[in-house]
Amino acid sequence: MLVGYDKILELCTAFIEDNITSDFENVNLGLDFFCYPNTKEIFISVLAPATALDGFMENLLNRTDINDISTFTWSFLHEVGHCMTWSYLNERTINHCRNIKRKIDRGSIEPTVYYTLADEKMATDWALNFVKKNHRLVQRFDVNIMTEITNFYLKNEIELEG
Repeated sequence: MLVGYDKILELCTAFIEDNITSDFENVNLGLDFFCYPNTKEIFISVLAPATALDGFMENLLNRTDINDISTFTWSFLHEVGHCMTWSYLNERTINHCRNIKRKIDRGSIEPTVYYTLADEKMATDWALNFVKKNHRLVQRFDVNIMTEITNFYLKNEIELEG
């Protein structure tokens, strides 16, 4: 059993509840970052290879000059953004985004299209706006969460990439 992931989940949950909304279902550990926005359930990853998020970070950093926040925290806030903006999407848009994502997965559409989809763009916009308005708060969270993630790696003897 992995030691320390409960502290990571606690920090993420507390950050959401204390600074964003108390109307949140759950933060869980997953193999990748994803969410169920209609039920406000987020999955975070501390084991995904850093390269798995290269496209996301490239797209995000092309849209902001804020470069002192970790990939983990940006990814976490992007998933929160999905939950916070989901109600603004209509069913037609949700279905369109889902269909395009399936085509991307099958290789029939260029993967960079993913970041232009309404649901993805809205989630990233939400994260960008939240960080711009709360930069110091997010920086403090980022330092705390990255310390806990590093401790998690050390306690579980997981080798860090790069």
